[in-house]
Amino acid sequence: MDQDMISQTALDQMVTSDQTQMIKAAVPYLPPAGQQLLSVYAKVQELVNTISLFSPANQEMQVCAAEITDPLDMIQDIRKYSYGKSRQQLDQITSILAVAQMIQIMNE
Repeated sequence: MDQDMISQTALDQMVTSDQTQMIKAAVPYLPPAGQQLLSVYAKVQELVNTISLFSPANQEMQVCAAEITDPLDMIQDIRKYSYGKSRQQLDQITSILAVAQMIQIMNE
């Protein structure tokens, strides 16, 4: 990952452009009417890109969904974007899954 990249989920990286990110960054510096207009514009752009991403012509998401991954890997990925109580819950789930894996290994 490029060190100059901002922290984004994989979905955000697929549906958001640099221009959209710059627009969203500018929102707090505008008057309320401008904030509303640019916020809605940025979200509409993301929605359009999301719909396009999941269209039958685009197989990128279907390929990602076909990969079989370890649930712990998924939880660790999600954890990067969580904080507070949500992060604590993910840590508890990780601990439970780790214990379950140890039990499974011991039973084999």
